[in-house]
Amino acid sequence: MTRWQAVRKIDAHVHVVLHQRDNTDLRYNPADAMLQTMNEQNVEQAIVLPINYPDYFPLDGEERADWLHANNERQAKLCAASSGRLIGFADCAIDGRYAYPAPTVEGLRYAISDLGLSGLKIHASNLKVSVDDLRLRSWIDAAASLDVPVVFHSSPTGDDPDFHGSAPSRIYRAVFGRDLTYVIAHMGGVSFFEILAGGGYVDLSGALPRVGSLLGAEGTVRLLRAIGIDRLLFATDYPIYPYDAYYAILDGLDLNDAEVEKIAHANAERMLSGQPPAQPSP
Repeated sequence: MTRWQAVRKIDAHVHVVLHQRDNTDLRYNPADAMLQTMNEQNVEQAIVLPINYPDYFPLDGEERADWLHANNERQAKLCAASSGRLIGFADCAIDGRYAYPAPTVEGLRYAISDLGLSGLKIHASNLKVSVDDLRLRSWIDAAASLDVPVVFHSSPTGDDPDFHGSAPSRIYRAVFGRDLTYVIAHMGGVSFFEILAGGGYVDLSGALPRVGSLLGAEGTVRLLRAIGIDRLLFATDYPIYPYDAYYAILDGLDLNDAEVEKIAHANAERMLSGQPPAQPSP
């Protein structure tokens, strides 16, 4: 067992998937399979993120009338059955009634206060808008008022034609002036150098294997420390990316025990409690 497989971890970015769909990279990964994988990889808890998309869970016709409500209820039920090991974040939408602020605030308050979800996920490119779109502002403000963290998707590849709409610079514009705990997923995606110019947490999912292969061990450590160790969250985007892809990079990095502890779980614990990174980017 390698150092990073053995260390206690919180995976800050996974997906529970209840049906296999064509033309998607999200393969079937029900909650029991996710928990089994977590046992094998010494992952104590995992943050289950939706993708702001009606077909994330299989829904019948009646549920589709308000797919956001149905997805959040399904998410909460799955996580509640995991004895606290799966931490669910809420989905969001900007169509229909959710194009207006009042139902947005009501929907997120229900997801957090009544269903017990722990944060909000915004995947702007799946919603076909830029992350600083005015219709997303009420979601961000609602999360800030409820004191829960927000995870923002940034495309880890250039395959998504809307990747620029969720670049870190757009995210910084969307959160500017708000007292908000937030995470930039996938290390900021293909625009990852922009994360050096702002704040918030940064999850390593999707992008770390690519960055490691480009920069090598020495260059990757320098980049991670430039971002700020206190901002970094161990995250995989499982089941899209396997855990071994991260161990292959992380086990070769010259990180001390305190740095490993922060990245592996301590920073995630702080983020989930609604606190910003202990230290900003250098």
